[in-house]
Amino acid sequence: MNEKIGVFCLDKTKTTMKYGRHYKALLDVPFDKEKRYIRVWLPEDYDYNDKNKMFPVIYFSDGQNLVNRYLTAFGDWNLDKVAHRLYKEKGISFIAVGIDSPKDELKRFLELNPDIKPDKVKDIDNPYGNKFINYITDELKPLIDKCFFTKPEREHTAIGGSSMGGIMAFYGAVIRNETFGFSLDFSPAFLNYTLPYWKELLKSFELNKKLNTKFFLYVGGKEFEKGFVSHTLLTYRYMVRQGFTPDDLAIIYDSQMIHHENAWNKYLYDAIDFWLK
Repeated sequence: MNEKIGVFCLDKTKTTMKYGRHYKALLDVPFDKEKRYIRVWLPEDYDYNDKNKMFPVIYFSDGQNLVNRYLTAFGDWNLDKVAHRLYKEKGISFIAVGIDSPKDELKRFLELNPDIKPDKVKDIDNPYGNKFINYITDELKPLIDKCFFTKPEREHTAIGGSSMGGIMAFYGAVIRNETFGFSLDFSPAFLNYTLPYWKELLKSFELNKKLNTKFFLYVGGKEFEKGFVSHTLLTYRYMVRQGFTPDDLAIIYDSQMIHHENAWNKYLYDAIDFWLK
């Protein structure tokens, strides 16, 4: 086992992770004055000595929430355990890269929101989500491709997230379509915009089948999560009208799930399977 791969060091801290290997690096990012931990989870069949065996990669926001419950106050996605099931049941393997979120909620909101002022949120100006997306595509992805055995093509490159990370994954797959071939959008925070304005934004995104991108939408229906339903269903229906088919667009609505990592863990298997099947 390699203790270090490029700038990434094997994480030896206390963990609830059971499968795979977890590497991390504290790096400068262009959207914040403070350094961020970039986390790389490698699947159990990753062979450090076989450069001919390469893996698709999915980039996540809120990287601290993916595989280690000790890193988060809310619970983790148990991504390693979902990936283990996919590997054993379907032979699917992938690399997950996560960017830790800031502890400041306002800062997180600004960096994970499109560079379009949300008309439903008061006293919020100048979100800079484009910087976040451009960092992944222009700086982080080249670094990951250099350090690890990846499949660099767009059909093997995905972006994912939940809540604010969900809207950023959706938006990122549109504005950097040349990089991402799949977008995993769990409980996306489209509700930052009023429904009429969000409809206009969808039109401006030129969302249609010509993007040649796969999207997986999920939304729950209990408690706070109820507020996400109408915008997500509207988005799905709009995309269907634009020519998306079940081959490139999927949605799950679970009326019993709240806004929580347990829900996103529950449907991660389906989303990754939809991407890589």
